[in-house]
Amino acid sequence: MTTGTRVPRRRWYTLAAVAASIVAIVFATVGDGVEVADAAGPRRLVVDLGHQLVWALLAGAFAVAAVRSRWGRISQTFAFAAGILYLLFLFAVFLWP
Repeated sequence: MTTGTRVPRRRWYTLAAVAASIVAIVFATVGDGVEVADAAGPRRLVVDLGHQLVWALLAGAFAVAAVRSRWGRISQTFAFAAGILYLLFLFAVFLWP
């Protein structure tokens, strides 16, 4: 792969990392609008923090990809963790008894 094709990828990864970071900051400060009145204990923790942590993990995945100019194992691990956490978040919001 030539250096010329890596620069645009780095820019896109950087842009994605910045966008995901902004979303995570908004969710951390303003909130995500998700409320589960009867949530307590671990469910409450997942509902309150899950969404913003998903976006923070995605920001981390894109930041690593931007630094390395490619999507690699570390980026994929962060993204996979974000996906698993998002599934847990959805479970906590909609299905957790």
